[in-house]
Amino acid sequence: MAQLSSKPSDSLFASLTKDASASIITGLMGYFLASLFGLSDDLKTAAVGASVLIGSLLVTFTKNRVMTYSRDIGKKYMEERTGIAEVFNNLESCKTDMQAEFKKANNIRLLLQIGRREIGESDASYFGVLAREKNQPNAKIRVLRASKESPFMSEERAKVRGANIRRWREDIRRLANEIDILRDELGIKIEDREHSEPFLWRIFLFDDVAYISAYLHQSDNDQKAVVYKLIKSEKSLYAIFDKYFEYLWAKGSAGDSTASTLEWAKQS
Repeated sequence: MAQLSSKPSDSLFASLTKDASASIITGLMGYFLASLFGLSDDLKTAAVGASVLIGSLLVTFTKNRVMTYSRDIGKKYMEERTGIAEVFNNLESCKTDMQAEFKKANNIRLLLQIGRREIGESDASYFGVLAREKNQPNAKIRVLRASKESPFMSEERAKVRGANIRRWREDIRRLANEIDILRDELGIKIEDREHSEPFLWRIFLFDDVAYISAYLHQSDNDQKAVVYKLIKSEKSLYAIFDKYFEYLWAKGSAGDSTASTLEWAKQS
């Protein structure tokens, strides 16, 4: 089996060679046609130049069409096999899309840590303002948020990361208070439970659509980590994050977490 060249320079040289060959061939065709019709030398030169230009444009157009077609086929294959419909550079780049999903969804589930960016009082918050308006009869919001007792929110871990433990605890308290306001004062159908999960995933589930982002970096994951948009289907990875959320939800219920986990395991 032939192997693809691993050197970018080889691929560039091959592409340039093909383009040059196509230009030479179209130029020769222009010269042949000009000679066939008995044109003067000046007109032959013009014909050759026009042929080369047209040939170059046709090559560029064809390559672009082929590349676009290949990308479309690859995207379709990826969505069918994994459910990944789109990949965003970071959370900010998919903010508008997630807000649109939040507005129309009835079943909203969020796996957060301290939720400073996702649910807050300011307009900069992703879902804070929208949550206050989420009063549709069938709409329900469930939020899993970090426990102040989580080992990943401990004073020791804060020291290792160079973070302010008081700020962490204040953010945890603020998120809990904001959810209380939504539920008790504004009448929004929202529930919350605590978790002690490590910084692995941000999960946003809106009915049959999910936005997933991993904590890949030591800091600034909001800006650095890509976000995958998953569509629910038979082969989609959506099912994994759907089950993971429900597992954590059962685990975070009141009482013995071991017992609730066993109960969830019986049903799954």
